[in-house]
Amino acid sequence: MIVPRERRLRVLGLLLLLLTALLTAFGVPVTSAQGTTLRVVPSDGTLPIDDPWSSSWDAIRPVDVTLSGQPVAPPRLLLPNVPTVRARAMIDGERFAVLLEWTDTTLDEDVLDVGRFADQAAVQFALGSGTSVCMGQQAGALNIWHWKADWAADLASWRDIEQRFPNAPQDEHLPPDLAAGAGLGPDGFLTGRAAGNPRSALVRPSSVEDLIAAGFGSLTPEPLERQDVAGASAYRDGTWRVVMSRRLDNADPNDAPLAAGSAMVVAFAVWDGAKGDRNGMKSVSAWLSLVIPGREMSLLDHWPFLAMLLLVMALGAWLLWIGSRQPAVGLGGPQA
Repeated sequence: MIVPRERRLRVLGLLLLLLTALLTAFGVPVTSAQGTTLRVVPSDGTLPIDDPWSSSWDAIRPVDVTLSGQPVAPPRLLLPNVPTVRARAMIDGERFAVLLEWTDTTLDEDVLDVGRFADQAAVQFALGSGTSVCMGQQAGALNIWHWKADWAADLASWRDIEQRFPNAPQDEHLPPDLAAGAGLGPDGFLTGRAAGNPRSALVRPSSVEDLIAAGFGSLTPEPLERQDVAGASAYRDGTWRVVMSRRLDNADPNDAPLAAGSAMVVAFAVWDGAKGDRNGMKSVSAWLSLVIPGREMSLLDHWPFLAMLLLVMALGAWLLWIGSRQPAVGLGGPQA
C-alpha cells in the first residue's frame, strides 16, 4: 500500500506540533532565541556558594552571554576585552547564587602599585521596569553586586604597601595622644581610611560590594550593616569562576527582590585588569531575563499545555480522517 505524499506531510506536521507542545510544557527551549533567558535551577542539596568549581555547577547548562564595549560614558572602552561570559544560577530554600565564568590569560589581584588594576565582575539587577542598562535612572534604580579580585586576595591574606615595597622608608607616625584624639590611629596619613572609603577599609565582610545606582555618578555602596552579598572565587587554567550569593529573605528596599516564582532583568560586566580595565572601562552585556522557579509543579499545573496537546491531537485525527475520505490523486487507475 502506497501512502499519499499529502497524508505523510500531515502526519509529519502533527508529530512536530506534538513535539513542540511537549517541549514547551516541560520548559525545554525550542528556539535559540531563548538563550537570552537565565533560568535559575533549584539545588538538589547544599548550595555550593563557597566552591565555584563544584560539580553541582558543572551539572547546570550555562548561558553564553555576549559582551560589548562601554562607549557611552567616560572612561570608555570601545571594544570588549572580554568577549563572552558564561552564567549559571541556582537557588535553594534560603539563598540565591549566580556563577560567572570567563577566560582570562592573567591573574590580576595585586593593585599595590601605580598602573596595576584588578580583575573584576559584576551583576546588576533592575529594580523597576524600563530601567536603563547604563547605571539606571531616577525612575528605575539598580542593585549591583561587584566582585573584585583584590578584595578576595585581601580576605585570604591582608596585604599593604609594605609588602609591595618592603624597603621603602616608613612615614612618620602621629603621636599617640594626637592620633587618639583625631580618631585616626597611628597611621594618621591614611586619609582614605579616615574618610571611610570602602576601598581603604582594613576589614571587609566580603569580596563582593553591594551597591545601588540611579544614574551616572550615583553609584553608592550600601551601609556596612547591609553588605550581605557573599563571594567566592577561584582562578584555574586561565579561567575565572566567581560565585555571588545572598539570602532570599531580604527586607532591604534597595536590594533585588529575589523571591521564588519571580522574574526580573539582569546584566553582567567584566574587567580585565591586565588590559587596563577599571571604572567605566569594562565589557558589558545587554539585559537578560532572570527567571526564578516557584514551588515544584505537579502534573495538574500543566493543564493549559495538556489541553493544548489534546486539542492538537484531536485536530490531527480530524485531518487524517478527512484525508482518508479523499481519493488519491495522481496515482493512476487500475490497469486494463
